[in-house]
Amino acid sequence: MSAAVKESVPENKPSNRDECSTLAEGFLGTIAKMTGAIAGAVRVLSDDGKEMRLIGSFGLEEEVVECESTTDSSCGACGAALRELEARFAGVKTCMLRNGRNFFGKGCKSMVAVPLVARGETIGIFNLFFSSPKTIPEEAEKNLYFLGELLAIALDNSRRARESRRAGIVTERRCMANEIHDSLAQNLVFARMRMSLLNEAIRTNNDELAGKYVNDVTEALSSGQRAVRELITHFRSPMDPLGLEHALRELVEEFKKRSGIPLEFSNRVGEFDLPVEYELQAFNIVREVLANIAAHSSATRAHLAVCRNSGQFVFVIEDNGSGIPDTLPCEGHYGLTIMRERAMRMGGTLEVESACGQGTKVKLSIPCSPETLS
Repeated sequence: MSAAVKESVPENKPSNRDECSTLAEGFLGTIAKMTGAIAGAVRVLSDDGKEMRLIGSFGLEEEVVECESTTDSSCGACGAALRELEARFAGVKTCMLRNGRNFFGKGCKSMVAVPLVARGETIGIFNLFFSSPKTIPEEAEKNLYFLGELLAIALDNSRRARESRRAGIVTERRCMANEIHDSLAQNLVFARMRMSLLNEAIRTNNDELAGKYVNDVTEALSSGQRAVRELITHFRSPMDPLGLEHALRELVEEFKKRSGIPLEFSNRVGEFDLPVEYELQAFNIVREVLANIAAHSSATRAHLAVCRNSGQFVFVIEDNGSGIPDTLPCEGHYGLTIMRERAMRMGGTLEVESACGQGTKVKLSIPCSPETLS
């Protein structure tokens, strides 16, 4: 055996290991013992199908791994295995000619290329290299396709899991951006607008308007400060892993303890089948409404009901408090605007009914079907 092929089956140590590499090399080590292979490689197709990328190997020197890192998907026995979806046995002459040197030396006489197919999709091949020209034992050959299918499914699952994690990160970042916009940016924009008016009032010596604008700016900055604290709390405590229904029950219990206001919770939906981002938005709206009831309503009772109606989840929060005054502070108006924007982001609506001294009713409606969510 040449120096290019290691005497044993040691564990490769690539510089950039990932789950797929670990799966591939574990598979190769196992199948080598079954077939007597002296070296092996697992290659996956590029997105355009024109190349194959080496993701795992054993028995190959680092120089070989580097040179074989990418190969043409139509090359030799490997290309034939991909086209015909059948295992192809061959010598290693094509590999030597392609690279201009004898990587395997006299120690390697033959190879096999086996296609990797997962869920009807061809994702690559695996190679085994042997020290003799004879083929592998018949029983072992029968297992090649079965083992290849298992490896292909494992690699495909790993890829899907990685893509799902990436999508989750993108969703979380988008959610963070939306929260910052809703909870902080609008307050800062409002404060900046009021500062321009304040400067004009000072320039014209209008003390009455100047005082009003100072109060508006103070309220906006105070609201922004609270928003920052809420954002920190929110992102340190992500959505309840048990889902929206459990999170709402926890919220109801917390509300009753903190406010002392009896709150009846009625859920006719059970479990919600919504993306996590939309569960978060719905939860935040309900939490904001309950916070307003506790802080401003002077209510003696409240009711939260959730039902399904005409393809929508409907959340209704009612109280018997003092209602929303006509002189609602700017912070309160912005709170309603932000809640409506949250609802619109889910393809839903937010309706508010209130009369002085007759309580307030807030109705949030969002589509039940994920296909209708924007």
